[in-house]
Amino acid sequence: MISLDTNVILRFLLNDVPSQTASARVLFSRPLIYASDVVVAEVAFVLEKGMKFERASVGLLLRTLTALPNLTFNCHFLPEVITLFQSRKSLSFVDCYAATEAKIYGGTLFTFDKKLINQGGRYVRAA
Repeated sequence: MISLDTNVILRFLLNDVPSQTASARVLFSRPLIYASDVVVAEVAFVLEKGMKFERASVGLLLRTLTALPNLTFNCHFLPEVITLFQSRKSLSFVDCYAATEAKIYGGTLFTFDKKLINQGGRYVRAA
């Protein structure tokens, strides 16, 4: 199985560097490819913060990516993370991931971040 790095996914999604996009398309045509959670989080970060894409566009590109039939990814978390990311503009992708993971595992996310408390997190109080 081929694991993809952030820059390969970005070239594939954005079609912005022709020679690299062509190489990325070859990789994306393989029967089984993999994108880790960390790489998908970095893709979201680069698109939103580095390239100044609107959240709706970032979400659409991530959904396009995860809809590819030959892509293996963390299907237990990423679809819900993307949904939360699109709906909660005050939360980063990583915050959305942490909140989703805690929810799915039935755990409690302890945090000092008041925005995350609104997603089911608990404030860490002094002992």
